[in-house]
Order: sequence, then C-alpha cells, then structure tokens
Amino acid sequence: MSNHQDRTSNDNEVVWVDDRGEFPAPDDTLLSISNVARMFNVSRFALRIYEWRGLIKRRHRVGNTRVYGWADCDRIAFIIKGRRVGLTLGEMAPLLRAADADATPESIKAGRCQCMELMERLDRRRAHLREALAELRHLDTMLSGKASEQDDQGA
Repeated sequence: MSNHQDRTSNDNEVVWVDDRGEFPAPDDTLLSISNVARMFNVSRFALRIYEWRGLIKRRHRVGNTRVYGWADCDRIAFIIKGRRVGLTLGEMAPLLRAADADATPESIKAGRCQCMELMERLDRRRAHLREALAELRHLDTMLSGKASEQDDQGA
C-alpha cells in the first residue's frame, strides 16, 4: 500500500509547474524522489514506475543526490491529471515521448494521433457526464418537492 493515503493535502489540486531550469528548487528544497513524492502526494514507488516506463527521468545531480527537473515535475502533474480521468500510463506514454526534445518525426506523429483520440474520448465522456448531471438535478428537484410536501403534511 502506498504512503500517499496518509497525506492531508487536497487530492483534487495538481498544479502545473514551469521548466525554469533552476537547481536546486527556488525554496532550496532538492527535487529528490522523496520531496517530489511529497509535493505531488504520490508514492515513491509510483515515481519509480514512471521512471521505469520512461515517462520521467532523474537526470540532474546535486552533490550525490539525483534530482528531478522541473520538466519532470510538469510531466508528473500531467500523468496525475490523466490518471484521474481514467487514462492509463500506456495511453499517455506516446504523448510524453512526442514531447521529448529528441522526439523522432514518427513519435511526434503517433503522439498527435493519440492526443486526438484521447481528446475525442474525453469529449464523449463529458457529454455523458452532462446528461447524467442533468438527470440528477431533475431528480433532486423532484425529491426536494416531495420532501417539502411531507414537511407541510407533518406540520
């Protein structure tokens, strides 16, 4: 079980960070695996999986400590947001490979195709969610009216 369940930060808020190229971090906190895990409220194991899958890389060193760059933190934020909407790491991998500085024209093309497919899928899901919300609002209005009738009868 991951250690991210013990944290009290807001699970719904993941912010994007810029690649400012500053090392160490502006507040002098090293972007070590522990600090990045804490910053994004994910387990160190999850970060290692992202590294193993080639989605992020700890490329820099400060002393003997390998640290993440801001670009990796930006990728982690993207991964977390994608996972929240049901995307798999495999679905996001072509997008991240296409965003690499040394991306081949083939990987860029594959990334763009994957991006379009995912946008279309999420747009369809959004339409279904809007329909479900409309139904729930209608039911809430109906139930609210029933509750008011019962309150009036009981008074």
